[in-house]
Amino acid sequence: MAAHSKLVFSKFLSDSDIKKRLAVPSAIQRSLPPFNGGHALIFQFLHGTRFWPILYSIRTKGYSKPVFSGRLWRNFVIYNNLNVGDRFTLYQVQVEDDSSYYRVDVSNKIDFLGINAMAYGSGSTADEHVITHHHQEKLSLELSLGQPNVEGADN
Repeated sequence: MAAHSKLVFSKFLSDSDIKKRLAVPSAIQRSLPPFNGGHALIFQFLHGTRFWPILYSIRTKGYSKPVFSGRLWRNFVIYNNLNVGDRFTLYQVQVEDDSSYYRVDVSNKIDFLGINAMAYGSGSTADEHVITHHHQEKLSLELSLGQPNVEGADN
């Protein structure tokens, strides 16, 4: 049995998410580690080849929306050069031995011919980049940029 990834949540990052804290949807709280009576904990997620410790907390009074925040969140944002409009996606990965961990993918927003597009690194090589543009009508356009095939061409 291979490892299995389950989507926890995904969102486009806002200015507040980048500068202060990432607001986590309350509905997915069951998919994250429990607070066990407290209001904050540090858990780790894998991004690329590195595990990142992240402060996950809720307010003790008033609005109790969960967030990733503090110095640990800002370190992740700065180190990975996250920007407004990037897509942050959190997965829970179930491993063969019934253990699990969290994994994050970040898709960076780029401007391509005046169109806001998302650049996805997975599945592309160093010589090829895949750009996907999502329309409001839930259509997508994929463009693969790579080295031209020059077989048989005169140099």
